[in-house]
Amino acid sequence: MISESELIAAIARLEARVLHEWIEMGLISPHRDAAGYLFDDVDVARVHLVCDLSFDMGVGEESLPVILHLIDQLHGTRHTLKALTAAVAEQPDEIRVTITTRAHHVLKGTRRE
Repeated sequence: MISESELIAAIARLEARVLHEWIEMGLISPHRDAAGYLFDDVDVARVHLVCDLSFDMGVGEESLPVILHLIDQLHGTRHTLKALTAAVAEQPDEIRVTITTRAHHVLKGTRRE
């Protein structure tokens, strides 16, 4: 975990005022203790992402929550897909072949006959 001042020092283009706005908007959800905000690795990565979207790509403040929500959904879907892939990989060959064959048919839009 790093402090707010350490985060701002590490990201030259980030200002405390802007970081506080993002926190108030709910874009960043750092931990908080008596000394102030604390940022874990996930928080730091998210701050970098919001910096890239806002400063480099010119995404407006009103669009940031929508884009971040979509990115969060993609991450959730990716996590679920990894878990499903691991569960399928643990199955016996016959079951794995049946599942993957059926998945290919579903993805191609064909129906089981």
